[in-house]
Amino acid sequence: MLIRKLALLLLLSAVLAPARPARAQAVDPQFSEAKRLFDSLDYDAALRALDLAISGLEAKPLQDAARREFLPGAYEMRARSKFGLGDVNGARADFVALLKINAGHALTGQVSPRVVALFEEAVKTTVTSVNLTVTPPTAKMELDGMPVPASSTLPVTVGEHTITADQIGYRKVQQAFTAEAGSTVTVTLTLERVSSVLNILTTPADVDVTIDGVKRGKTAAGPPPPTFAEAIARAKVTPAQVSAVMVIPDVSAGSHVIEFTRDCYVKAETRVPIDKPDDYTVGPIPLEHAVASLTVRASDPRAQVVIDGQTRGAAPFSTTELCEGEHTVELRAQSGRFFKRVQARTGDKLTIDGQLKPAFAVLSATGQPPGGTDLRIAVERLFDPSSAVTLFAPQADQVDQALRASQVPPTWLAFDANKRPLGGAPELVQRGEAGTKLATTFGAQGVAAVSVIDRNRVVLSILAVGSNDPDVLEVTLDNADSVRRAITQLDRMPAFFRPSIGMVGVDVADVAGVVVGGVDPSGPAAKAGIKVGDLVTKANNQPIADAAALAAALGTRKSNEDLNLEIKDRTGAVKQAAVKVSMTPRLIGISDQSLLVNAILVALRSRLLTPSEPAEEAIMRLNLAAALARVGAWNEARMELQNVKLPEGSGVANGTVQYLIGLCADRLGNRADAETAYRAAAASDSLLTEDGPPVRELAAAKLAELQRRAGQ
Repeated sequence: MLIRKLALLLLLSAVLAPARPARAQAVDPQFSEAKRLFDSLDYDAALRALDLAISGLEAKPLQDAARREFLPGAYEMRARSKFGLGDVNGARADFVALLKINAGHALTGQVSPRVVALFEEAVKTTVTSVNLTVTPPTAKMELDGMPVPASSTLPVTVGEHTITADQIGYRKVQQAFTAEAGSTVTVTLTLERVSSVLNILTTPADVDVTIDGVKRGKTAAGPPPPTFAEAIARAKVTPAQVSAVMVIPDVSAGSHVIEFTRDCYVKAETRVPIDKPDDYTVGPIPLEHAVASLTVRASDPRAQVVIDGQTRGAAPFSTTELCEGEHTVELRAQSGRFFKRVQARTGDKLTIDGQLKPAFAVLSATGQPPGGTDLRIAVERLFDPSSAVTLFAPQADQVDQALRASQVPPTWLAFDANKRPLGGAPELVQRGEAGTKLATTFGAQGVAAVSVIDRNRVVLSILAVGSNDPDVLEVTLDNADSVRRAITQLDRMPAFFRPSIGMVGVDVADVAGVVVGGVDPSGPAAKAGIKVGDLVTKANNQPIADAAALAAALGTRKSNEDLNLEIKDRTGAVKQAAVKVSMTPRLIGISDQSLLVNAILVALRSRLLTPSEPAEEAIMRLNLAAALARVGAWNEARMELQNVKLPEGSGVANGTVQYLIGLCADRLGNRADAETAYRAAAASDSLLTEDGPPVRELAAAKLAELQRRAGQ
């Protein structure tokens, strides 16, 4: 009888005791030391250590894992230590305390028969059993606040107990009972159904569930419990494909519409009629992929493809997994950027051929009323036809973060059409530094801002990397002609070479033709025998009425092509001259306010990234230096000029380069370098631009100014 009863207690202990958790935390050092002393039969020392260990464990909450795992063992060791020291009553009291903590506890290790007898005596007077039955059998049950299996027979200590049963959709039941020694208590609980419960499964998981327009959460990763095997089999999917069960409690009677949504999947919907309180299984609901294919090609083979802010690799790039919805497709390279917003629909096959252009990140819209469409995006779309630059609007939260990091207000680039600060825009001394930092943050060649003047009239400010001086464009957003004019101005890029035959034509009143007013001694016209005073009457067999007509005919010719002229000399003799056309360099004027110099800056930098002929590269760098000087970036301008090598001569030549080097050195406070460069320019026949003035005169004036400043 004793053996059978102990076997029963061991079985019940295995059923009742919770699975031991992995010991994520170290065992209490006092408990470990007490066990070591107990195992070495040093009962006196073990008793003192166990007193401390038990006090510490009992101070923990009832649900504490360490208390539940180690406190029964501590009581057992203390009872057996007391027994070993002859304190039978103390041992009996500890066994009783142990059984009140865990009525199904079984002694561990090698135990003497006298200890077993004492423990059995404590069991007989302290422990009985209870038969539990609950409907439904899936209800969760707790005995004195501790979870226990439903519909089972359990050991309990003699005395008062409380049993509770609970399940979603049922009214919770609680019942008290008294357990008496020597008799088994039977407790039967029946839960009353009060509401319906939806058990929702989806394939795949991570699906948003909305019931009657109210979001109820997402399905989690599975697999679901075996009780849903039949529903899964009907759906012809495997458990691994199905989410865990999402339980929606307290569902009222009536018909309910359930929507299932997830990014990249087609929305699903079902209607569930609830006619009586019950458990309802919905699904597994299958969602189909909602994707399009996308192919991206780039004009620059070094471009990286960025979709929705995520780098996807080098162009060309293809994917068949572009989620349905709006996306931003970008191409980024040092030469510029391509930016496009696309709307992808399921099954679409999208192809984008991106032409990279220097890019300005539109960071702010000053004066825009709250709400409505982001004005930056409106400007982005209106200026999309520009052939020179790309304007794009980064995400607003990223812009706010970048502006805060740069310690500049949103109005820092707000101007009116006369370039006067608006809305408290500060006169930033380091505007160029801030612009460069922000442009780098957004992978652009410059930054921009939109300022509202009135209604749909706005001013677009653009600032290239390294520039301290923005350009402004006024545009009326709802006026197509205004937008077209603004784009034309933005795209205006001067030619850096022009065809020339080395002569100057002059219009003379009442004379049909062009009088030769000047000839470059080393130019093509001189080599063809044309002299000052000759009259050009035809070009390519077409009559020439004036200098404009001659320039138009010349403009149709490329380098090294012939321009056939008919010439009358001063005696009236007619002769034919085949003049070889050459390309002469041009230079933008440092004070030319008609050009958007920031747009020219980014365009020139982009063009210089592509290898070109040395002569062409030299002129590009010369114009880049002039543009940098125009916006006050004198040091950067000097660095570019140091890489420009042009021959001596008239027109835009080495003297032009030397004069600009002198200007840069002068502005940077380097008098010696400025004087050296000015002297070289003063000895040249070069012009500042293609049509003057001579740098000799300009350099002489600068040298005189240096002398005056030195004498002050």
